[in-house]
Amino acid sequence: MADGTIEPSERTMILAHYYRAMVGRADVWRTRMDSTTHWAIGATAAIVTFALGDSSVPHHVVFISTLLTLGFLALEARRLTFYHLFQQRVLRLERGFVAPALQGTTDSAPADLALAELREALAGHLGRTAPTMPLVKAVSRRLRRIYLFLFAVQMLAWGLKLSGHPQKSVSIAELADRAHIGAIPGEVILAAAVAFSVSCIALALLKGGTDARKKAIVPDPA
Repeated sequence: MADGTIEPSERTMILAHYYRAMVGRADVWRTRMDSTTHWAIGATAAIVTFALGDSSVPHHVVFISTLLTLGFLALEARRLTFYHLFQQRVLRLERGFVAPALQGTTDSAPADLALAELREALAGHLGRTAPTMPLVKAVSRRLRRIYLFLFAVQMLAWGLKLSGHPQKSVSIAELADRAHIGAIPGEVILAAAVAFSVSCIALALLKGGTDARKKAIVPDPA
């Protein structure tokens, strides 16, 4: 490397260390995503249990878990954008560096072509740490994975609270009357809850795209 050129062995060592570093970073962001998921599940379970366990607790306490879950969703979506960035680097290295190395061919032309493609694929990544996934897509994907189900549990718990506490509701009008929060009419609260639920479902279904990892996997030989 004295004349400014990089020997094949040195290039292999650099790529190997870079690959290991990217795997480590992706693992860190994956762990951070798992943490916020656990917080959202724990907060939902605790608040729903508290709200349904005592008839004197007002129904809008359930919305505290919804607000907390929204915060966790925003935080986790941002973490997903960084996880996706480093995951894409790992996948590019596997396809352009690890896969050709495992082919075991003596012809250098395919390896040089793979290296050139790898260099071009990583050109937009090196020297900057800017997520390539839009935040709205990240929110959509986390809604699909877990948060849509958490919101569904919260809405179900809220509905049970309205219909059964302090006593069982016998009509829609009574249910709407119970749904009021302070000076805000119950009809407005019910409409807002329905609009929120529909918006989450639409966002989850329409903005997440397809996961590039969902490809055919070659099965192990029997």
